[in-house]
Amino acid sequence: MRLNPPSTEAASVIMFISASLWGLYWMPLRYLEDLGMDGSWSVALLNVPAAIALLGLAAWQWGRHRPFVQKAILIGFFTGAGLALYGVSLVHSSVVRATLLFYLTPVWSTLIGVIWLCERATWQRWAAIAAGLTGLLLMMSGGGSVPLNIGDAFAILSGMFWAVGASLIVRHSDVPVPGMVAVQFVFTALIAILLGVATATASWMPPPMPLLIEAGPTLLGISIILFLPAVCVIFWVQKFLFPGRAGLLMMSEALMAVVSASLLLPEEQMSLVAWIGAAMIVSACLIEVLLAPQQAPKTNPA
Repeated sequence: MRLNPPSTEAASVIMFISASLWGLYWMPLRYLEDLGMDGSWSVALLNVPAAIALLGLAAWQWGRHRPFVQKAILIGFFTGAGLALYGVSLVHSSVVRATLLFYLTPVWSTLIGVIWLCERATWQRWAAIAAGLTGLLLMMSGGGSVPLNIGDAFAILSGMFWAVGASLIVRHSDVPVPGMVAVQFVFTALIAILLGVATATASWMPPPMPLLIEAGPTLLGISIILFLPAVCVIFWVQKFLFPGRAGLLMMSEALMAVVSASLLLPEEQMSLVAWIGAAMIVSACLIEVLLAPQQAPKTNPA
């Protein structure tokens, strides 16, 4: 089934709201951690119900998805790795710092475009790179309530993987959204567990059954009702928006994460130097989406 293209205004509102939901991703992770669940398994299990639902849909429409399996796996690996790294970074680092470090994505996207896609970078994009990398250095030197740790490295890597995945989505825009997102959820769950085992913070064994039963309603509700439609909508609606507008609207995620964490987590504090670095990372996003030349939006959703 193909949906009619929304108007630019409607698509913008949908994108803003859907991205905002991801700004609250840290809340169920912290809740599950308070119940006694390891952070890596929390990330994995939040993705499993959505993965099962979408895999069922892809199997039902197998004839439509079959020609795109290899492309879906490639896209799903990079976007899934990006989300897994981001989710695990929220467990090890502060919410504010992990979110802002993830939003170095425009820097990595620009470098990928220049090196891999042979694009010609404008002075605006080089300015975005300079602002983003300077902000990164300031944030890393500014300290904060949470010491620098592997979570910060995961947050930086998450943006890199997501940038590669986003480039692949543009290159292979014919891949149907349900199959692509299903594979993403699968890889997010698997890679999150691998990260937990690799960092010795989790085992291969899932949480005990009593804990799974207690956390089950939260896992199902958040995964199926909130995150599954949010991800699908973000992937779909980008086909009808200019990339610059889509990038700016997706910054609602960072806004929601920073505001909610600052209000609800008293320990989420950063030094003045770190906040200056954060402002420079945000400015890198704004330079990229407001000043850089834009491409035409896509109008042929798969």
